[in-house]
Amino acid sequence: MKMGLVGMTGAEPSLLAWQVALDRAGTPHEVLALQDRDGRARLTSAMRRGGFQALIIAGAEIIETALSTSERAELEALERARGTRRLLAYAYPGPTHGLRPAFWAGPLDGLRVSLTPRGRRVFPYLHGTLEFDAGSWGYLAAPISAGSFETLLAAPDGSPLLGLYRHRDGRETMVQTFAANASQSHALLLRFGQLAWVSGGSYLGFERNYLPVHIDDVLLANHSWNVATHRTDDDPRATIRMTAADVARAAGWSRARRLRLDMVCNGGGSERYRAAAGLTADPVLDALLDERSTFGWINHTYSHGNLDKASRTTIEAEIERNVRWAERAGIELEPGALVTGEHSGLANLEATPRRPENPELPSALRAQRVRYIACDASRPYPVCEVGRGADLLPPGMPFVVGPALAIPRHPTALPFDSATRSQAVDRWRSHRRTEPAPTWEEVLASEAARIFVAMLANDPCPHYFHQSNLVSSLDGETPEGALLYELLDAVLQRYESAVHDMPIVQPRFGEVGELLRDRTAWRAARAAGAVVAYREAAGVRIANDSGAALRVPLTGTVAGGRYGVTRSGWILAEPGETLVALETGSAAA
Repeated sequence: MKMGLVGMTGAEPSLLAWQVALDRAGTPHEVLALQDRDGRARLTSAMRRGGFQALIIAGAEIIETALSTSERAELEALERARGTRRLLAYAYPGPTHGLRPAFWAGPLDGLRVSLTPRGRRVFPYLHGTLEFDAGSWGYLAAPISAGSFETLLAAPDGSPLLGLYRHRDGRETMVQTFAANASQSHALLLRFGQLAWVSGGSYLGFERNYLPVHIDDVLLANHSWNVATHRTDDDPRATIRMTAADVARAAGWSRARRLRLDMVCNGGGSERYRAAAGLTADPVLDALLDERSTFGWINHTYSHGNLDKASRTTIEAEIERNVRWAERAGIELEPGALVTGEHSGLANLEATPRRPENPELPSALRAQRVRYIACDASRPYPVCEVGRGADLLPPGMPFVVGPALAIPRHPTALPFDSATRSQAVDRWRSHRRTEPAPTWEEVLASEAARIFVAMLANDPCPHYFHQSNLVSSLDGETPEGALLYELLDAVLQRYESAVHDMPIVQPRFGEVGELLRDRTAWRAARAAGAVVAYREAAGVRIANDSGAALRVPLTGTVAGGRYGVTRSGWILAEPGETLVALETGSAAA
């Protein structure tokens, strides 16, 4: 159960996009460059052994150009005998795949296309129409015969952009006549069904559409951006802090949208506010407690202090003091989860000079039983101690800090010091200095598109905001609707207009960590050749030679829950062989 990714060079953009998609899903694959004799030999040899479950080919004429007549005949005979399907990832229309020559070529940006009745069966999780993202290019052509070519996705004039071609000898090919990269939403929406179809309905891999949402600095007050000076105002009197009404609105929005907000909280902020105001109670805390079961709760340390140079005692006190405060308040923080203030304590390569990881952090995390700590998904982190090597982990990669896994969180375009559109836009313009300066609507659309793509990319890592983004009005300004709701409503509108029957998945912080650990272990086992799987009539047979139990991602079997096209989940494969029965009645057939 391995996908063969076939190109002339192996570096074609359409092939690279599929590499990214399969890596994200955890689907084994091998890249074959047919311009090399070795690549051609590996393709033939693997097909003789039944080593490829499906072939994903970068272009229409690659096989015809690279292989001799006898090699093509043998490949086609093997495909026919084993029922192996092909997917042409980006094809110029032609008779070898059931289409007449193209009568039009050009950009497809913003084009609204429709699923045919057959397309709805292959992509049952999608609504009837899709809109192409910017940067798309494609060809329009007519099928040679409606009897051999079934259109799945049609342009407004009915021309197929995606279809199924049945060869005279019974082989099947999915033909795509538009280019697609790994970050285009229309491609991501289709790939779930494409992978299910080309695999025959079952494959190694697991996919979900994720959207965990973290709200940092809850119970603190954030500094406020000054639109007159174009700077963050450090005056303690110019701060932004949620009100009880903002809390009630957050809870109501969360219930209406069925989207959980995880409150990343600092108990010291509540204590400080109460003392400064001379109150016996904090109305924001009281409002949060009234809705405590609506939200998730994560430890953000007691005071949000900078931990870059803190002692082990100080780090432990910040963690433990917040835990004790939460227990007294009646808040159940997620066990073993921690977000430090501004991700401090971890290495910061953006600081001048670069700051290494605090050497006291790992032992403090161990003492406080922290298993998951947040890091910033937009930053690279050092593989080893800063100054001892130049190797960097790319942004978005998890890594280990003592006993804890550092889980990347995605920053957003909503600034920590902004509660109004004017603040957010002025700050954006001041820092980015782009010309022409973007409007709020442009910022909103750009950020909604980014989060939407991350949702569709099988990425479970949280997106983090700040409590200031939940504030509905500031300094007497007319309430605008709170920045977070405007943004997430735009994201959800995109999702709901494209997808149905695929609920948004919101893992807790620790659940994200466990999923990332499973992915890492699965990737390592595959790289070591310690586990392989075979498709049999009775199901999927997993051979685990690693010597230890291993969690394996599977789609199209009886394991897991139904999502999108078929059922999927992670199964525990003990050493030796495990047989998992296939699901029947898959839409991919």
